[in-house]
Amino acid sequence: MKRIIPLYILRELLPPFFINLLVFTFIMLMGKVLELTELVVVRGVRTAAIFKLMGLSLPFFFSMTIPMATLLSVLVVFLRLNGDQEITVLKSAGLSLYQLLPPVMVFCLWAYLLTSYLTLFLVPASNWAFRKELLELAKARADVYLKERVFNVGFKNMVIFVNHMSMNSDLMEDVFIQDDREGGVTSVIVAARGRISTDHEQGALIFQLYDGVMDRIYKTSQRTDTINFRQYELKLDVEGELSQEAQKRNQSELTTEDLWAAVQSLKEQNHEHYPIYLMDAHKRYSVPVACLVLGLVAVPLGVQFRRRGRNWGLTMGLTIFLIYYVLLTAGWSIGKGNKFPPGLGMWVPNLVVGLAALYLLRQANNEKPVKIISLINWLLDRLRLGRRH
Repeated sequence: MKRIIPLYILRELLPPFFINLLVFTFIMLMGKVLELTELVVVRGVRTAAIFKLMGLSLPFFFSMTIPMATLLSVLVVFLRLNGDQEITVLKSAGLSLYQLLPPVMVFCLWAYLLTSYLTLFLVPASNWAFRKELLELAKARADVYLKERVFNVGFKNMVIFVNHMSMNSDLMEDVFIQDDREGGVTSVIVAARGRISTDHEQGALIFQLYDGVMDRIYKTSQRTDTINFRQYELKLDVEGELSQEAQKRNQSELTTEDLWAAVQSLKEQNHEHYPIYLMDAHKRYSVPVACLVLGLVAVPLGVQFRRRGRNWGLTMGLTIFLIYYVLLTAGWSIGKGNKFPPGLGMWVPNLVVGLAALYLLRQANNEKPVKIISLINWLLDRLRLGRRH
């Protein structure tokens, strides 16, 4: 009996976990596919390169969907056990709710270890590989690196904004370029139209701009020259600029060891980016813990709610995860402003959900109703009776 029940619960948890994992990862991947498809249709990038980029995106998606799948699988299983009166049978056999927790915690611990490996090692490496692959594509097709309606800052000392890029040609509309490559002089160019091309021999990106104006601002003399033009050509050394860009890593691409070293260095410099780097470092540890607290809170919720079925479990699970994500986002926003300990902000969702889980477990084990759950059950019963009549 002591071995059969834990194995039975574990066996019940695995199928919904893998189904939810595949479904949620597929949904997130579709958003990325739509973004990358533009590179094939508009920019002529090879399909094989797109599949490689999609594969490099998977570790990050899995780091988000594993906690979601863990929550939903535990919730759906205990809703079913409760709906089929199996929880009542187990309690009548002398088993308390606490005695049903070990297989759940083993399952959640496995999910925690898997997510920890992703956030601490695989995600930073895949993020870095993703950007290097994108940079390699940009060297071959420099226009790949440009996105419309975005201030593109990937090129050193330059900001490029294109309002519209034609799908069937190299035409651009409403182009803005800020060029700070000349020491002491800033060139601001605004053009109604333009074309973009790549000089493969010189490794250069060429902008042919039409019907525009260029303001050259001399910082030392505070003098400004304004030039109106019907056609102007601007050449950018893509090979050199992207090679320099490839040497830099942001906080999401650093190894965990290097990230903590950067955090310490930024702290000593009192740098403005210190909170962001510190929060990213703590987030790599806090996100895997979500597997434990979300799985734990799902047990009493599944036992106390009278509704059963996958749809109800999906709705409730997504609501709980949304609350967790809102708390995580709020912690990031507050920590970014340095008005709250940045590292602690990444742990607030786990603390809130963990304390709620302990309270709900105690109430469920003692068969004491929770007011808000009782209210929701009552409302759902009223709605169900109303539909029948």
